[in-house]
Amino acid sequence: MSESNQAVLAAQANKLIASLLGRHGAEVIVTDPGELDYYAHDVAAAGQALLAVIVPDSAEQLLAVVKELAEAGIPMIPRGGGLSYTDAYLATRPGSVLIDTTRLNRIIEINSEDRYVVAECGVTWAQLFEALEKQGLRTPYFGPLSGLEATLGGALSQGSVFLGSGLHGSVGDSVLALDVATTAGTVLRTGAAAAPATAPFFRYFGPDLTGLFIGDAGSLGIKLRASLRLLDLADHCDYLSWQFAGPEAMFDAMAKLARAGLASECFGFDPLLAEMRMKRASLSEDAGTMAKVVKRQGLLAGAKLVARGRSFLDTRCYSAHAVIEADSKAALVERVRRARQLVTGAEEIAGSIPRALRGAPFAPPNAMLGPAGERWLPVHGIVPHSAAPACFQALKAMAGGEADCLERHGIRIGYLYATVAAQGTLIEPVFYWPDSHSVYHRRRVDQQHRARIGEPDPNPAARGEVARLRQGMADILRSHGAVHFQLGKFYSYRRGRNPAALALVNAIKRELDPRGLFNPDSLVE
Repeated sequence: MSESNQAVLAAQANKLIASLLGRHGAEVIVTDPGELDYYAHDVAAAGQALLAVIVPDSAEQLLAVVKELAEAGIPMIPRGGGLSYTDAYLATRPGSVLIDTTRLNRIIEINSEDRYVVAECGVTWAQLFEALEKQGLRTPYFGPLSGLEATLGGALSQGSVFLGSGLHGSVGDSVLALDVATTAGTVLRTGAAAAPATAPFFRYFGPDLTGLFIGDAGSLGIKLRASLRLLDLADHCDYLSWQFAGPEAMFDAMAKLARAGLASECFGFDPLLAEMRMKRASLSEDAGTMAKVVKRQGLLAGAKLVARGRSFLDTRCYSAHAVIEADSKAALVERVRRARQLVTGAEEIAGSIPRALRGAPFAPPNAMLGPAGERWLPVHGIVPHSAAPACFQALKAMAGGEADCLERHGIRIGYLYATVAAQGTLIEPVFYWPDSHSVYHRRRVDQQHRARIGEPDPNPAARGEVARLRQGMADILRSHGAVHFQLGKFYSYRRGRNPAALALVNAIKRELDPRGLFNPDSLVE
């Protein structure tokens, strides 16, 4: 395209944004340069400069604006809570508009009789959990650890896992139906709810259209509303933890618990990540965590947490932690007995970490900086249980071969592990390194917390090495058969994929978004 044509299109786009601003106001159409700079960042990086940010306060307003932007050929990127570290909502084309869905935050229906909830996709997981908890209910998968700010739509677009995933898999396994905005400004409805006079109580009525939009990285449409399954909150819960001299016994124990279907959450830490966690916050001194544990689990549980403090965990060991739930005291005793019987080659320790997790399941964004102000950046893969030990050893071997680089730049690598249903183990290498804070960190991390931990000097050399090492670890994970959630624009989606499957994905994209305007460059590598 010639420079003159580009200039004409840019002028037309600016004219449209000015018209939208005049009609909807500055709360909906954001053009302030400082705000646009912030929205152009995620945890890890910055994208192209944005033309504007749209923050609609209703689905109808979003649909109308999307239609106008599409007719003008302006690229649009949906954004939920904004906690991505994989370029998920970063613009790759100049003149893009970001659509912030966080004001679409109404819980529309909680149907305890038919066991589903309907909510707008800007609802946070914490908001949904608290509303359902009052009625003794929850969704099977009930959110990522970032659920204080992470939204339903963001998790659905990224296929996220964690809370409840030990038994119930990823977020997609809990979804019944979706309403999705198309570039034509219309609503595409999936599941049984797409049929006349049918409630969103069942996912399947012909081909599974709901599944198309799970993990699509926002490239097929903008999620407006979701229906999710409900179950009763467990009446009884216990918390078990073990520490292991090495990773092999830990992986074996976690796989046994997963295959037996015993743990709602089962997760682990390597020695470094355990050390960083213990430095970052004392379980006994965190008043917010304590209050939530007492509220949800009672005074006795809170007293146990205080008494154990941080001394229960040997940060030289690998550790695994499990939340065990049951509908009766007798059933819980039996499930705990079975769990203890399955875990061998370990020392059982106080279950303070899983107890604290369930007392305060959603962590504040402060955790995206290390205890000395270091930057934090993960990479991950989910592999079959049987592949986890060899995959982890390959990651450790790569890190060992980079020992001089790591020491020179002050880079440290810890590892988080978790089970996903009966089939998979999540391995998540986590990078920490001394580096200055971006505009994103300055906005998202509590200012008092940043003042306490301090801010290192800028360290672009280390930042570059982390990017290289992180990509290398992603490649190792894929070579061991890993799959990924939160694909964003970082993880490989197309490389080596079945050609017939790719042809179908391409055809669906052309049908729903013929000009390629929704989150360009997602799912293209």
